[in-house]
Amino acid sequence: MTRPTLDNWLTPEHVHWSLRHVREMLPTARIRRGQYSHELNAAHDQSLLQLEFPGTHQSFVLGQWLESTEVDSLTVLRGNDLVLEWRAADVADDDVHLLFSVTKSVTSLLVGVLVGRGLIEIEAPVTQYVPAVVGSGFDGATVRNLLDMTTAFAFIEDYNPGDDLRAYRNAAGWYPTEPGAPNLHEFIATREADGQHGQRFRYQSPATDLLGWICESVTTQPFATALSENVWAPMGAEADADIAVDRQGSPRNAGGMSVTPRDLARLGLLVADGGRGIIPIDYLDDLTHNGSTQQWADGDFAPWLSGGAYRSCWYQPRLDPAVVMGVGIHGQMLYVDRARRIVVAKQSSWSLADDTDAHNDAYLACQSIARALN
Repeated sequence: MTRPTLDNWLTPEHVHWSLRHVREMLPTARIRRGQYSHELNAAHDQSLLQLEFPGTHQSFVLGQWLESTEVDSLTVLRGNDLVLEWRAADVADDDVHLLFSVTKSVTSLLVGVLVGRGLIEIEAPVTQYVPAVVGSGFDGATVRNLLDMTTAFAFIEDYNPGDDLRAYRNAAGWYPTEPGAPNLHEFIATREADGQHGQRFRYQSPATDLLGWICESVTTQPFATALSENVWAPMGAEADADIAVDRQGSPRNAGGMSVTPRDLARLGLLVADGGRGIIPIDYLDDLTHNGSTQQWADGDFAPWLSGGAYRSCWYQPRLDPAVVMGVGIHGQMLYVDRARRIVVAKQSSWSLADDTDAHNDAYLACQSIARALN
């Protein structure tokens, strides 16, 4: 193969390799596992691959859909039972795979722990924790606004990519940068205001990077250390995870985490299990049920998940009860059906970064799996 470079690692010809080798492309911080791994029972049901489900424009058979839509792994849990493990031909169980924006959902869980410990107040202004953003587009926003993506600052998230996203990725070190270019925190602190906070859902990833900055501020620890000690190790991950950092060590909390397929499923199971005393149950109940359907209807993704909501960095489809999802570009999805205690973890390397129909097909596949296993 021709090895990708920082200029082209996210292009269609390289993305299948790159998303499983981020630590070879970018600086990363290790999120250490603990002394034990949460045990999963082998209970494989290959008949699930014959499951028929309705897609956006046509029906699919699960196994054929997995083979034909650039999926790298699918891991299905029913409680502690490992019901299905599907891997693309060259994908190993211990490959750590970039989650993109499912990272936001993980960041939210650490925020929940810190809220439970009294270190973060959800309705407090973000400037209380990060004075560096006083006078920026984040001035006047609350932690709740960051969690629900209802901040209003000048930034357009266009995966073509547009100018804003290119500058953002330059700051994060995901593209080559010129000497003197801003780092990630400098990029965040120089965003300008664009409207009133709290009005509608606006998909702007730097808001979640600021959440990670707050976590570091209140714990006085690097984000990777705080996540390891408060979530990753206690939940019983079987492998270390990684998070991409910029040239000053600031983490990409909005999209830089890489994990193994089973550990992604374990993360979903932690949510399905009500936090197991690690994540406060009231925080999980809130992110499951209390999103604003009006802010969603007025927001950027209104045509997708009609009647849904976004709460604390998790999507709420609002069809089956107590379902939440983490979703990332290039085909990442963590589907958690808390009522049925079913988790579907999907990692992919779509050639196109973003495709609404493909995201919807993935959601419908996960929903159909959960209903079939009920």
